[in-house]
Formats: sequence, C-alpha cells, structure tokens
Amino acid sequence: MPRMKYVRRNRVSLHMHPITAAPEIPNASLTSGTATCDARVNSKFSQKDPKEGLLDLRILNESLRARVQAGVVGPKAWQQTTELTVESIVRITVSPKFRMNNDTGKGTPERESYDLDIQNIEVIALASESLPSISPNSQLEDRLNNRILDVRHNASGAVFKLHSGMCQLIVEFLCSKGFHWIHTPRIINATVAGDNEFFDLPYFNGDAWLAQSTQHHKQMALSMDMERVFEIGPVFRSEAKSRASSRHLTEFTVLDIAMTFQEDYREVVDTIESMLIFVLTNLQKREKFRQLLDAVRRDHPSAREFSIGLDERGKIPRVTFAEAKRILQQDLGIEANPNKNFTDEEEAALGRHFLATLHTDIFTIEQYPASMRQFNSKASADTPELSNTWDTIVRGREICSGSQRINSYPELCEAMRAGVCGPAMDPEDEKWQPYLSAFKSGMPQHGGCGLGVNRLLQGFLGLKDVREVTLFPRDVNRLAP
Repeated sequence: MPRMKYVRRNRVSLHMHPITAAPEIPNASLTSGTATCDARVNSKFSQKDPKEGLLDLRILNESLRARVQAGVVGPKAWQQTTELTVESIVRITVSPKFRMNNDTGKGTPERESYDLDIQNIEVIALASESLPSISPNSQLEDRLNNRILDVRHNASGAVFKLHSGMCQLIVEFLCSKGFHWIHTPRIINATVAGDNEFFDLPYFNGDAWLAQSTQHHKQMALSMDMERVFEIGPVFRSEAKSRASSRHLTEFTVLDIAMTFQEDYREVVDTIESMLIFVLTNLQKREKFRQLLDAVRRDHPSAREFSIGLDERGKIPRVTFAEAKRILQQDLGIEANPNKNFTDEEEAALGRHFLATLHTDIFTIEQYPASMRQFNSKASADTPELSNTWDTIVRGREICSGSQRINSYPELCEAMRAGVCGPAMDPEDEKWQPYLSAFKSGMPQHGGCGLGVNRLLQGFLGLKDVREVTLFPRDVNRLAP
C-alpha cells in the first residue's frame, strides 16, 4: 500500500504537498486538493447520526480517523461503509480539510476530532467477520497460528522489515569487500555417520539428505579461485530440542561466509566482526531502520539499545576459551567445567559480565579445544590441542561459529580417519570424492563461519524466542502456516 507521510503533534496529522495542498502520498493518485490511497479498517464504522460517521483506518500501521458523510460519498458507498468489517481494504480519496482535536482553548473539543475528510470510498476487499482477535499481547502460539494478522501489527511487521534490512546491510558490506554471492544446493548425497540430525528424503532411486550447512560447497568454491564467497539461505536440522527451546528450529536462515587469507586466520575473524559492527551500527543509525526499531520497542520493552563496546584496537572484544572459563569460575563463581563446551547458562552469564565490564552486547571467544570442533578445523600451530576456531556471542547467546579449515589434502584425510570430534570417516569412500577433489587440486589457506541470521536479529532486538523473528517458523510441533 502507498504510504502517507505525517507530522506528529497531539494527533497524527498530514504533511501537506506544497503545490496541490493535498496529502503527500508516494505513488498515490494526486489531483488538485485530493489524494487517493489504500487503507485497512481498524474498527467498525462509528455512526454518529444517520448521515455521518467516523471510520478508524490504518495506513502502513499509522492509525487515522476519517469522517464519512453520506451526502459526499453517495448512497451506494455510504451503505458499503456502514457494512465494513475489521481488516477490510478500502481505497479512499481524501481532501486536506482535516481537523486536529478542534480544541476550543478550554481543553474540551467542540466535537469528536478526525484526521481525514473522505471524498470517495471504494471497497477493495471485504474481510470475514469471524477473524480472530490478535494483538501484540496475545500468546506467541496464537500469534504464530494467525501469522498474517499478527504481522499486520506495527511491532511484528517492523521485526520482519528489520530482518530484510539486516540482510541488505550484510550484502552491502560483503559485496563492498570483494565477496561473491553464491548459491549452493540444499539436497546432498553424503552425511557423517552417526549424525542423527539430518533430514533424509527419498531421491528417485536413491537416498538424499537436506543440508545442515553449506560449508563443503563453499570450500569447493574457494578451490575454484573465487577467494571470497557468501550466501544467505535456509538450512535444516532435525533438532528434537526445538520442541521446547526458545533458540532452536528445524529450518533456519544462515549466513555462510568463506574466504582465503594471507598470514593468519584472524584476518577472517576481523572481516566477519567488521561486518557485524557495520550491520548492527547501521541498524541503529539509519533513519529508516530507527523508525522500525522504535515500533518494536513500543511493544517490546526488552528491546533496549544494543551496545557495541569496542576494545583499544577498535574491534569487538575477544577472549580465549580458557580465559572465558576462568572468568566464569573465578570472577562469577560458577562451576564451569573447563573440559566441556559452554552451557546456555554460561553463555548468558558471560553476556551479563561483558555488558557490565566492557559495556558490550557482543564479544568473541576463540581457541576452542580441538576435541570440541569439527574434524576439518585447523589445530593451533603453538598449541595443537587447541584449534583456530571461534564463536561470536550476542546478548549471551552464540550466533556465529567459525574456524580456519584444514587446506592440506593429506592432513584432511588424516583428520577424517582420526575422528577427533565425532566418528571416523573413510576418505576413500566414494561419497567424499567430490568434496576431496577440491583439496587434491590445491586448496588455499582459508576460513569461514556459519551465522544464524534469525538468532542475530533475536539477540539484536533482545526478544525471548527465535520464533518471534522467524516469519514462518518450523520446529518439532509446527509445520504450518
């Protein structure tokens, strides 16, 4: 629908077009003194007398009250107006003769005020009378079951416009840094034995699976001398915990990044962290996104300003895995097992700690034990029991996991046989040959990450459940709408 521009005072008022004195409506049909646009009906027609009434309308989430007069719109349009249902779409032609509270100076309006004076009204779509009542305060399950009505509300709609904006900023940054946007398959022919989180599907006369990650195809692209690649798209994981989890889904959107480097894997980390600073800063700085953030925060008080505290290098703060465990144990008094990965509670505690001490909602943990990372993660040259890997934490939740990948064919085959993290794999198995061909033909030094776009937006907005930032979420219990 075309958008009207408004200037807020006591009530919403129209911004006047300087030439025609009609409301300025982009892409609307303008004539001398009038403008036409589409609107949704917010509530049933309020008839004050037999020939006049007030109609509450919504134009791109701005609520306006319009006066309708039978003698102006004609008998047919008047009859249709009296029968309008909530959420119906009408096309209105308005004049600039609107009022704003009609204050007499004594604080008492002369009569009920209105914003628009309708000259003509046409019903575009009549909504059913039996629509459920959905509001931002409804239970999340009710909102998800009625997603169309839910997203029409200002805050929910703003969330998904911010999702779009986040992806736009990601693409803007990466393309400015020489990355190529690629598209890889989601139907794959090989999985790691023992991994029960793949969705399998019959594929003609054989078997196939839905991809959990695009990592292997990204690496193959780097071996094609593409040097820097990324893609944004869905991946699939048979997450049983999504039955009750607020952070897991069975289908979710991932930003996958892979790039070559010259000297050190931290060149990759620097690039990805710079992208995050760019995206999160501009979501709060650019006016079109700030307006959306304001809409979200009106209905979600937890969606406070996001803090990006940079260190003395002007970068996102980083700590090693060992240091993060020490902070949990010594500074926060938490019995954190140094030989196990971080629990959800430990990540949350670290998030609170860094916000309090470094005024940041985002930080990176690096140098994880090799036993906790994928088979193709590169071991640290100085400390082989550690790996050149990292996770980025946003508001106490991991949103990005990355590593330097092994680029040597013999070393990769050895790592597959060793089964350091997970079951051993046979590099001679036919199913691995397309992947390994990228290494046989010479693979540059490289690293990359997988970043959950839904989780990043959830963390940025401070919302409790990842399904709130997923337009049509999929979990154990949900396959619709």
